[in-house]
Parts: sequence; structure tokens; C-alpha cells
Amino acid sequence: MGLFMSCAYTWHKQSRAKTAQASAFQALEKEVASLKEGQEKLKEQKERLAAHWGHQEGAYKESLRIAQKAREEANKRLHEVAQAQAEFLNEVVPLRTKIADLETVAETSKAYQKKLEDQCVNREQTLGKTEVALANKTDECSRLTTENKSLQAKVQELSSALASKDQEMVAQAANFKALEDKLVGESATIFAEGFAEALVQAACANPGIDVSGCSPLNEVVDGKLVPLEAPEE
Repeated sequence: MGLFMSCAYTWHKQSRAKTAQASAFQALEKEVASLKEGQEKLKEQKERLAAHWGHQEGAYKESLRIAQKAREEANKRLHEVAQAQAEFLNEVVPLRTKIADLETVAETSKAYQKKLEDQCVNREQTLGKTEVALANKTDECSRLTTENKSLQAKVQELSSALASKDQEMVAQAANFKALEDKLVGESATIFAEGFAEALVQAACANPGIDVSGCSPLNEVVDGKLVPLEAPEE
């Protein structure tokens, strides 16, 4: 009888131990299931955040692309303007050279005319040329005088044309400067509007996010916002 009671007690003790182990195992399984569920929820949340920030980054990159494209268009227009101005200067330089040559020819003709006039006077005084020779010299002097007047008129005409070209160059330079200022201003406005829109979307998608430190003049370095370095000239 004592042996039976001892065996019954041992069996009862082992049964209770198995029941406790089963309960502990069930509790452990529930805890594991809860952890797995938490991991799944965390994974879903990370995926949603990644998709959201991917969308925000795409919008920001699109704004930067539009601003860069506008800047490239402005640089292209400025290059065309500079090229047109260079071509205009190439036309003006030969014109000035031609005017200088005509002025030289006019001075030479004037000196030659003076020399002929002196010769006429000297020959009349010293040699007593006939009226026919004097008439011929007079006609030659008259011809040279007419030619000199014609050359002077051409010089005056070319001088007026040069002055008109200079005024046109000044007007074009002013127009080019105004166009350059306008293009630069438009590029800056487009970039600023795109950046501001990106900040508004970020704040709307993430209520409570602090975007006060964000600026088009900052950049991210080692996970921190720092001012952009000025480009080297």
C-alpha cells in the first residue's frame, strides 16, 4: 500500500510538471506569435514610410529637374546673345577700318591737291605758262577738289553709319542685360516655388514634421543641414 501511494504521488507530481510545462509552452507560443505580428506590422509601417519618402524625393527631384532645365535654357539664350553680339562686332570692325582707309585717302588727296596748287602758283610765277596749261592744271585741281569733296561726303556718311551702329549696339546690350536678368529671375522663381511645394507636401504628409530649417540654400552633409558652399569663380 505504501509503494502504491508513493507511485501515485510521483505520477501526480510528474503530471503537474507536464501541465506547467505545457502552460509555459503555450504562453511562449503566444508571445512568439505576438512578436511575429509586431514584426509584420513594423515591416508594413517601414514599407509605407519608404514609399512615402520615395514619392516626396521624386517630387523634389522633379522640381530640381525643372529648375535645372530652366537654367540650361537661360544659359543657352545667353550664349546665343553673346554670339550675336560677337558677330555684330565682327561687322563693325571692318567698317571702322574702311572709314580709316577712306580718311587716309582723303588726307592724301588733300595733300596732293595742295601740292598741285603750289605747283600751279610757282609755275605761273617762274615759267609763265600759257593759258592752256594753266586751264588744264585748273581743271585737274577742280577734279581733285570734287573728288576730295566726294570722299569727304563718303567719310561723313560712313561716320553717321558707324554712330548709328554704335547706338544700336548700346541698345542691344541693354536688351541683352534685361533679358539676362529676366531669365535669371525666372529660373530662381521656378526653383523656389518647386522647393516650397516640396516642403508643403512633406508637411502635409507628415503632420508635425519640422521643416523650418529647410532651405534651397542648404544641403545635407553627414546627416545634417548645412549652408551650400559658394561656387568657385
